Amino acid sequence: MKVMAGVGAAVVLTGAAVFVANSGSFAADTPPSIEEDFSHPGAERILLEHGLKVFKGDGHIWFDTSRSYETGEQCPVGQIQVEKHLDVEPYGVWYCFKTKGTQGYLTLEVPGTFGVRGGSEPLEATANLPEGPKTYQIEPNKPVAISPGTGGDLPEAILVELRLAGAAS
Repeated sequence: MKVMAGVGAAVVLTGAAVFVANSGSFAADTPPSIEEDFSHPGAERILLEHGLKVFKGDGHIWFDTSRSYETGEQCPVGQIQVEKHLDVEPYGVWYCFKTKGTQGYLTLEVPGTFGVRGGSEPLEATANLPEGPKTYQIEPNKPVAISPGTGGDLPEAILVELRLAGAAS
């Protein structure tokens, strides 16, 4: 066995195997950790381009696109559709989410939410309301009102989680 030492590291050569022990810091070109943090890919771009805050998920529910009330074109059937009130024209937007499988979750923040339409699987949508959090059960491809407000009141719900109903809580 032969031991060679360098700046902050020791290399041990034993026959065909090489072991490296590093007591110093990693070089700037060291690959990132492979530990998953469940952050939604492209979250910063989605916020800039669509005004939507997406945070964490397991990859089974992900943002697809947004559609303006101006076009009148809603999300495709089979996708989750979140309806948000806007204070200025066109006064609303639909956020579309794709899904994969029967289990999954996504945390997000959608103030002014007043409706969610389920995708191809049963869904739970959790919103923070003025009176506290509430979870809504949403059947596939069915719309559910999320505290839409009454009269001149604007929607105050903030959608905070989408969860495919088959997912463990």
